[in-house]
Amino acid sequence: MLLSLDEVEEKEIAWLVPGYLPRGQVCIMAGDGGAGKTSCWCSLAAAISTGNKVFFDQTPDEFAKTTPEKVLFFSSEDSVEYVLRARLRKAGANLKNICCANLKNERFSEIKFNSSLLKKLISEVKPALVIFDPVQSFIPDGTNMSQRNEMRSCLNPLIAIGEEIGTTSLIVVHTNKRAGAYGRKRISDSSDIWDISRSALVIGNVPGGNIRYLSQEKSNYGALSPTALFAIDDNGAHLEGYTDKRDADFVREQDFEGRQAPQRKDAEEFILDFLRNGKRLTSELDEAAQAAGISRSSLARAKTKLRQEKKLAGKSEGFGQNKAFYSYLLEKRA
Repeated sequence: MLLSLDEVEEKEIAWLVPGYLPRGQVCIMAGDGGAGKTSCWCSLAAAISTGNKVFFDQTPDEFAKTTPEKVLFFSSEDSVEYVLRARLRKAGANLKNICCANLKNERFSEIKFNSSLLKKLISEVKPALVIFDPVQSFIPDGTNMSQRNEMRSCLNPLIAIGEEIGTTSLIVVHTNKRAGAYGRKRISDSSDIWDISRSALVIGNVPGGNIRYLSQEKSNYGALSPTALFAIDDNGAHLEGYTDKRDADFVREQDFEGRQAPQRKDAEEFILDFLRNGKRLTSELDEAAQAAGISRSSLARAKTKLRQEKKLAGKSEGFGQNKAFYSYLLEKRA
């Protein structure tokens, strides 16, 4: 059992997705319901199955192509027939390289993190990546997730499987609804999941639009990788860029947006009502809003929101000293 360190061979960490997901390790992907966790892991699985570039991988395109590998997933929330197969196919997956456990099989309920059945299935497929969605479905009966060290005991077999087979385990976790929580504090029920994971990815919505973010909140094998900004369509997740912002930054922005929403909404209603009969001088709109007790910041946010929704526009008329700026509605209000 005991080893002398002079007998131990040092190894460099290998990566499934460079900087984000290490090979043979336990990792987590967390996010609120509707944040896009399933679309993310489907796009990830599709790329691994074909050897194509993972959407959040920073590797230059000319070096990103890899050997196609197998993926195994266990999902108790979405139907394979009605949802997941279609998502994976549309994301470009090589379906021959992707396996799953049949939710309808009577033995599905036996698949737990510490079960011999799980080890048998992983050993048979030898996947590069195995996905569990969500974590609660694969915790052994009687395990108290909030009890420290109980989760560690049931997850330890995944660590052993990773070392033996080289499989990366990605556990999908729902975040809690605690106001202002970010990073580790957003992980529901158990801090042990966070402690055991070697990389923790948090997914959320960028305030004020349809862009999502994937923020690496923990990395045991190097510096945190940049946060990926992405959009989701029928073909899966697509990279929009990167940012230095983290989950905490977006949570604070979301909280601020939530606090400011009532004032902005009042300002939107004022603008729509003020311009209902046609164009007006922008200066008149601003003065009337101020007289109505609407702050400049709320008015500015309301104008931005209405422009984004293509309800408000502006134009200039005249030249020189006679030049004037007008605001008007793109859709006349009844």
